[in-house]
Amino acid sequence: MQERAARTRQALILAAAREFDRKGYAAASLACISRAAGTSIGAVTFHFASKAELADAVHAQGMADTRHALQQVDRGAGPLRSAVAMASAVVRCLEGHVAVRAAARLDRDREDSAPNWTAMWSKAIQEELAGAADTEPCAPATPSIGQTAPSLVLTLVVYLVHGAETDLREQLRTDAREVRPSSVSDRFTRMWKTILPAVEYSTN
Repeated sequence: MQERAARTRQALILAAAREFDRKGYAAASLACISRAAGTSIGAVTFHFASKAELADAVHAQGMADTRHALQQVDRGAGPLRSAVAMASAVVRCLEGHVAVRAAARLDRDREDSAPNWTAMWSKAIQEELAGAADTEPCAPATPSIGQTAPSLVLTLVVYLVHGAETDLREQLRTDAREVRPSSVSDRFTRMWKTILPAVEYSTN
């Protein structure tokens, strides 16, 4: 019985993630979510007292998926390249996990959403960039990772990740349901390969 309840709960979270991702929080319907999950409204309210509580569960799933992806990133390539790898992992999460896209949209739709999805992964990247400051023997004449550059690099990362999300949503809008596999994350990776030498030069 408990296993069946767990499966139903997970099916509801997945169906809700798809609904929130496509329509946003305000337009999402519990009736549509229950039909997509193959359950009744009664089953929805049994597991979640309100749409807000269901949205919280979807958001938590998206946060967990993103956090897990960040933890899998190899940090041995140095702070800057590791930060870029972490950003790429976030984009792959957006591409492959509907709960992650839903969490990103719920942050915009619900001002009281906490903790914030973008804040979570950007803080992890910021901490990775800041780690370079401890390895610098002295302050160079030009901006370095340990001085002014980290905030600029972080801003660039956040802008590009949000741009990738917009690209993904445009694909979903024009292709109705599915994201073309790896199309956005591959483009994101190629962009960073192009701009990374300039970023590395400006931070040395």
